[in-house]
Amino acid sequence: MRNKFDNIIFNNLLLTALGLIFLLLLIPTFLLSGQPERPRLKKEIIIAPGETQDNVLAFGGRVVVEGKVKESVVVFGGEVIISGEVGRSVVGLGSKITIRSTAIIGEDLVVLGGILEKEPGCLVKKDTVYFPTSGKLVGEVFRKGIFFPLGTFFLALKLISLFFGIFLTMFIAGIFPRQVNFAATKIREDFWPVLGTGFLVVVIYTGLIILSTLLIFLIIGIPFFFLFLFAGIVLKVFGGTVVSFFFGESFLRAIGVKRMPQVIWTAVIGLLIVFFIGLFPIFGFIFSSVISLIGWGVTVRTRFGTLDNWFRRS
Repeated sequence: MRNKFDNIIFNNLLLTALGLIFLLLLIPTFLLSGQPERPRLKKEIIIAPGETQDNVLAFGGRVVVEGKVKESVVVFGGEVIISGEVGRSVVGLGSKITIRSTAIIGEDLVVLGGILEKEPGCLVKKDTVYFPTSGKLVGEVFRKGIFFPLGTFFLALKLISLFFGIFLTMFIAGIFPRQVNFAATKIREDFWPVLGTGFLVVVIYTGLIILSTLLIFLIIGIPFFFLFLFAGIVLKVFGGTVVSFFFGESFLRAIGVKRMPQVIWTAVIGLLIVFFIGLFPIFGFIFSSVISLIGWGVTVRTRFGTLDNWFRRS
């Protein structure tokens, strides 16, 4: 009975988290769109020939595009059939996506899990990113191999952290793409100096936090404590975005993708990879600790992706 209850909790948490993640993935598209029309949330969405829609968002429904979507089509679960034109990207998570021969996609085709069928003659102007996943296998790994030994409460915390992590990653990568890209190249070029810098920065930062905490009792330490805390959050967020982009870019290169997606997409893919690796016991903790040091180190060493080496004497 308890196992059944845990499974219900797990399914609800997972579906909720994934739904929230997809809402976050839509933020850049819908905020940057010049059209005031809001995306439609329906179980079945059909864009008939000659019809035009700004954006399409569906959860577990069926989407048929025979006309034109000016911006993007994003679907969580369900089925997507594209035979018309999509101005920007088509994104599916756990969906069955069929791209007909007459389809035109202006930017990227991204499918995470599910099934992708592309007919000869279709046109995807930028990248096709496809990660096929077995639902049964993933479900067993989630329930028995990774999540439940850690506890349902821990799973909830991890999913919440992933939720905010994706939001912050997209925010930083969207506003500072050049700086994120530059800093990521320094991880590859100067790995050991970056790691060493990260270790020193974390040691110094920990000492400052402890000192400011002790000074709280003298009142004067309160502003310093919050100042250091805010600085740590900024360093952590920017460094985490850079590391996520680094892993996303490395993974896409490893599977043969020659033309990288936008910095935001690459960083989100890398964040998901880092997140799932970090879930494994012992190894995941060590991996996450090293990743954290790299993030802190590359942020300080490059001064938020603006310098080759902040500590180099001119």
